[in-house]
Amino acid sequence: MVFKSLKKLNYQYEVTTGLYMLESWEKYIVNGVVCAGFALVTYTTINHLPSQGVSLLQQLSAYMA
Repeated sequence: MVFKSLKKLNYQYEVTTGLYMLESWEKYIVNGVVCAGFALVTYTTINHLPSQGVSLLQQLSAYMA
């Protein structure tokens, strides 16, 4: 059951992004770029969002005072 749903999600991903018409080695490259981009966004969010949020709240409190 779980395998079928994962297979369906993979099929939807390939059809939506147009990967279904690429060869397997091309899919690996595209998926690697997508995964690297997702990893960079996740890293940046985890490391920089808290400090940016604190800075924003400090500026807002300074404007309100």
